[in-house]
Amino acid sequence: MIYTFKFQDQIYRINLEDGKQTEVEIDGKKFPVCFQKIDERFYSILIDGESIGVGILKKGKKVEVFLNGELYEFESISERERQSTSAIISGVQQIKSPMPSRVVKILKNVDEAVNEGEGVIVIEAMKMESELKSPINGRVKEVKVKEGSAVESGSVLIVISSE
Repeated sequence: MIYTFKFQDQIYRINLEDGKQTEVEIDGKKFPVCFQKIDERFYSILIDGESIGVGILKKGKKVEVFLNGELYEFESISERERQSTSAIISGVQQIKSPMPSRVVKILKNVDEAVNEGEGVIVIEAMKMESELKSPINGRVKEVKVKEGSAVESGSVLIVISSE
């Protein structure tokens, strides 16, 4: 089942598939994951042999995730909303860090053209790498970080402008 969430103006699609081993797919990248529901709002997740406790509270379209002492608020988006939103997004878009992380690789440089859905930067958090993608067609106007730098949640990494 595919879930779409909005977090700090960035859209994430997560594909959860049941089976012998569950895979979580985030922006086209798959991660093997085991998880166990502990109670109504708490899950134990096993990633790369490390157990992580996650609290999840759903409030309508809002989903609050409590992880490693931090609270993250996501907004659940239907596929229809995602398609209509992506059709009208234009102008200047900021690619922000969804959580405290480290910049692994910058995929696009200033003045390079980028297509909607194309990867622009790779970050690492909790031993998992995530490729952040452009929400619009356009050009990279600013790269505000360097490879290897640590960034806080919500930090602007790259600015993209539609042409």
